[in-house]
Amino acid sequence: MRKFILLFFAVLFLVACTQQTPEGEELAGTCPPDCSGGSSSIVTTVNSPQDEGNVYVGDRLAVSANLEDRGESNAEGLVCITGLDGSIFSGLGGCNCESFYISIDDTDDANFEKTRVDFSPSFVSEDASGSHHMTMYTRYLYTAYGPFTLCLTGDPYNEKECSVEGNKVTGSSSGPLKIISISEELTNIGGNAVNLRLRIEAEANLDDTAQLVELDETSDSICLLTNTDQKTSADVSVILFGESNDCGKITFDQGEDTATITCKIENVDTDRFIGGQKEYDGWIRIDYGYQEIQSVAFDVVSE
Repeated sequence: MRKFILLFFAVLFLVACTQQTPEGEELAGTCPPDCSGGSSSIVTTVNSPQDEGNVYVGDRLAVSANLEDRGESNAEGLVCITGLDGSIFSGLGGCNCESFYISIDDTDDANFEKTRVDFSPSFVSEDASGSHHMTMYTRYLYTAYGPFTLCLTGDPYNEKECSVEGNKVTGSSSGPLKIISISEELTNIGGNAVNLRLRIEAEANLDDTAQLVELDETSDSICLLTNTDQKTSADVSVILFGESNDCGKITFDQGEDTATITCKIENVDTDRFIGGQKEYDGWIRIDYGYQEIQSVAFDVVSE
């Protein structure tokens, strides 16, 4: 049996999530419950080497990238590079990875909203003259939020003040994975207690250079990932009354951009609600791994 706290704590919890700065401006991390939506997340810009640019003999090749979080989730992961010949660019051959994180909650953090990733520079000798190619992988842990409003009642079949029917999602956070549908089902289990089932549907908006990855792969310092079972999973939880309920994993089959999961929350005692309220807010949280790939071609030339 899950333990539910009183409604007044839930109100305090939601107020804490939407507090404002003294100047009246919203804090950076207001999602949830105030999610603006969209598909933006981490935008990676390769600084060096420039695509279709020149690198000069006698200089040092200093591979670097700027990362900007334009979505609504903190991010933590790796930037990896491959494709460079280690016999020519010393220290940059094979697969090289550097970790990063970006915060959207703490304005005092040095990595608030953006960061920079640098790799150890390599001296460019005359032997490097010619055309070269480098691939950069930006792989990270991200979170999708889906705020909802539920109708919670001990008499779901005859309730007049609200309805258990319809899509309960009221928004979704910005990112490549979105929560597009939440449906609820209440089962009366005696008295005014009910079991709550939420059917959650998520959608991944991916282009040809992006993919979902397993959560543990976001910290795995390898360049080429091998998906042997042709499936990718993400962790799902439901936050209701200020309490997080673990729902297990939602699984995307390869080639499919949508997936569903049903989360069961047992023994919700509607008699404990204060003031006869029937509608309650909460949100779905999906933690997932994501990867984007960029390619850079450049020439090594003499002065």
